[in-house]
Amino acid sequence: MSVPAMHEPTPGGFVLYSLPDYEPPHEPEEFGPPPRWSSLRPASGSQLTLVAPPTEPTPPPADVLWRLVLHLIEALDARRPVAQLRAMLSDAAYEALLTRLRTSRPGRRHRLLRLHTCAPTSESVELGAVLEVVDSAVRRGRPRRVRAAALRLELVKGRWHCAVLRVL
Repeated sequence: MSVPAMHEPTPGGFVLYSLPDYEPPHEPEEFGPPPRWSSLRPASGSQLTLVAPPTEPTPPPADVLWRLVLHLIEALDARRPVAQLRAMLSDAAYEALLTRLRTSRPGRRHRLLRLHTCAPTSESVELGAVLEVVDSAVRRGRPRRVRAAALRLELVKGRWHCAVLRVL
């Protein structure tokens, strides 16, 4: 590397220096792979492979949860066939829904007021819903009846299933 040469100042008072040599020397003996890489044989022994980090399942968005509860309410109101929900419900939740339909009086309408969610684990979501129950036989002016519903969704084989359904 050479020392920068100083030149005469320019009319503006600037001093210009030449750049030092910054290229490495080009000598023929320096070409080629380093000695530790000189073997062209494949490496023996265990090889490292890159593996993607495990991804945490994300809970379903709130609008999907809201629609699921609305579908359940429609089934409770007999506005939707229960068989349409069979794929989304576990056996226990499906039986609980059928039992609720057999024991409830016809003519009731449910309306979803609020929905609260909680994810206790990465593979489960718990829901708390507040439902308003309107009975068609009840006269106007009576106070409204409010019920609570509890649901638990679990991730099974990459799909969310309702494992627990309780209408209190």
